[in-house]
Amino acid sequence: MIAGGNSVVVSNNCGSGGVGVMAADVIGKFARVTAAITPGHLGEVLIEVRAGSERFLARATDSESTIPKHAQVLVVGSLGGRTVEVVPVK
Repeated sequence: MIAGGNSVVVSNNCGSGGVGVMAADVIGKFARVTAAITPGHLGEVLIEVRAGSERFLARATDSESTIPKHAQVLVVGSLGGRTVEVVPVK
């Protein structure tokens, strides 16, 4: 409750009437890198979910490796929210 008796509702709504997909929901899925993942920096991956695709921030499990744009990766962990941990698929 906020002062004055008003309450606040927090929602994960994505605007399409559904609940947003979180990082923990995509563990085990394959993804495509859309922004290179470099040592010490997050990149971005595109993951197919439901009837479409969604973008997630991504970090490599090997903190010294670079994963280039367009590479295929496997989501192996969740770092919370919409950030995932990935490994390259050879």
